[in-house]
Amino acid sequence: MLKESDDLSWYARKAARACGTAPGAPPEPGQVERLRELLERLRAAGIKGEAKSMTLFTRRLPPGCKPCLSGRGTNLYVTGLCTRDCFFCFNQKPRKDELVVHGIPVKEPEEAAAIVERFDLRSVGLSGGEPLMFPERVLRLIASLRAMKSPPRIDLYTNGDRSDEHLLRALKATGLDSIRFDVVARDFDLAPVALAKTIFDEVAVEVPVVPEQLAALKKMCLELDRLGVPFLNIHELFLCAENEGRVLAKGETAKAGGESKHLLWRPTAQSLEACLELLLFALEHCRRLSVYLCSCGTQENISKRGYRRRKRLSESSRSA
Repeated sequence: MLKESDDLSWYARKAARACGTAPGAPPEPGQVERLRELLERLRAAGIKGEAKSMTLFTRRLPPGCKPCLSGRGTNLYVTGLCTRDCFFCFNQKPRKDELVVHGIPVKEPEEAAAIVERFDLRSVGLSGGEPLMFPERVLRLIASLRAMKSPPRIDLYTNGDRSDEHLLRALKATGLDSIRFDVVARDFDLAPVALAKTIFDEVAVEVPVVPEQLAALKKMCLELDRLGVPFLNIHELFLCAENEGRVLAKGETAKAGGESKHLLWRPTAQSLEACLELLLFALEHCRRLSVYLCSCGTQENISKRGYRRRKRLSESSRSA
């Protein structure tokens, strides 16, 4: 039976141990006013979306994010193993190689399609860890999803360490719709992004906004715009059980009142302000790049909608 605490996010549930032990910091003097001013400037510059949850974007939403926002997207966790050890990583330590589809552990990639069909999901994000540590597993997953009667959209998240030309072409040929790179994990090296742009019609970058990296993030925006990359997804830097010690060691603090009923992580105190600054910079300086803020407020709404939908489907199957 589905529990009320189930937020449909397997990796978040894994990170729930001791979550939220750090005291939250109240806003700095002037921060509330700065946030209000940034929102006014964003409105004047033409920002789109919804300010209450901080679901904001500069031009258009990435296609893979639309089903997710309606509660019909899911994470397909390919492996917990990775080629990197980023301080902000929220995955469980010690790392474990396991395959999990919509919160359900499976043994074989071909089992994924039945779960996606069962919950009528329209968008699947292949993630990790670093999924491309196991390229054959990824290709089998894509093939099984693509063979469905009504295939979902498939995006893959990677740090780019294993994305050579041969593998990228194989991913494209098997049916991957889009590839998203976390370039913060590679110290803003955009070489894998540029290579993927020669193969995929849609390439995106998705990164956490570390406030101290704002200058580098702005430079990255300009470079992505020059490369013709259509989408940049950003989210707040957040704390959970698995990353809290390392995030706090970087001098970050938890946001007061950032706790949530539906999420098992909470934002840092300064990251939202940096996100809004980056959105404004992109509006003013990028001609093609569309930047989308998937904030903790956005993620809470996604979890809420996903939970309600899954509960409804579970109740329908029990009564059938």
